Amino acid sequence: MEALRVPPYPLTLKFDVPTSGDIYTVRLEDLVEHFVETEDSASDINSQITYVLPLSKLEYDRHYDIKILDSNGTPVLEDNLDIVRPYTNPNKLGTTASEITEAKYNELIARSIIDSFVVDGFYNQKVICQTVGEGLDYIPLWVNAYKVLKVYENDVLIFDVDAETNDRYFKVTLDNSAIQQYIPDSTDSINRLERTIPDLPQSYGDLGYYGWTSVAFPRGYDYTLVLDAGYKTIPADIQAAAEMLVNDIKCGRLDQYKRYVEEYQTDQYKVKFNAGKLFSGTGNIIVDQILSKYPKNVTRLGILWHV
Repeated sequence: MEALRVPPYPLTLKFDVPTSGDIYTVRLEDLVEHFVETEDSASDINSQITYVLPLSKLEYDRHYDIKILDSNGTPVLEDNLDIVRPYTNPNKLGTTASEITEAKYNELIARSIIDSFVVDGFYNQKVICQTVGEGLDYIPLWVNAYKVLKVYENDVLIFDVDAETNDRYFKVTLDNSAIQQYIPDSTDSINRLERTIPDLPQSYGDLGYYGWTSVAFPRGYDYTLVLDAGYKTIPADIQAAAEMLVNDIKCGRLDQYKRYVEEYQTDQYKVKFNAGKLFSGTGNIIVDQILSKYPKNVTRLGILWHV
């Protein structure tokens, strides 16, 4: 099921269960960091349980595996719970309950069409990046990140943005292209290495010390980054594109078979379509032009090897 992340908050969800007046356990597993949360809830006289999504779960677009267990631990419901921010608010596209319900359904279709052209979509999510240190004071990023939430070094948590204190602190660079270490509540800055230094053993000579120098991300160290990434808000042109598609769906203007007919004969109804155009766009040329600037040719940095 899908819960739209739009005010008013908090969001309240209802689930049907087999019996009324019994205690059930709601089990949520986060599909990004894979932590598990449980909460007991009693079913009402309508054989439904109510689960309130706290504000802490509404900060990002999130995906959960949800299970509802009876008192014996037997699942009575298994489903996905997607908490997502719509590309346009369906509550503003209708006045009656039936109109809003129809708008929610049409917005889901419109969002799915847009996501098929812009693969990462326009969500704000927790994203995990797995990488290896290269002996620098930077780790390059291939996602549009805003904040560093957690950093694991060789599978050990070394930074948590929610912790009161950390031994080391990390943030996204001003151009959002990498993460770096910093000193909190200080005017001192870190002299950042922009290239890998020679890997020489520690030694002393006639001219003094020469050898290993500390870097934030040593070569060969394994790093797992949990990042706040994506879009903090939906771009205005994407909101407009979503509303156009919702209106097209509602009014039946996305019947693409009516748009790309090249040849038509009245005898026995012989129809010929332009196959190259039939499945190459959203069905709305204005929306196609809006989306044309968003797709990325490269979604992750790497090296292509040719043998």
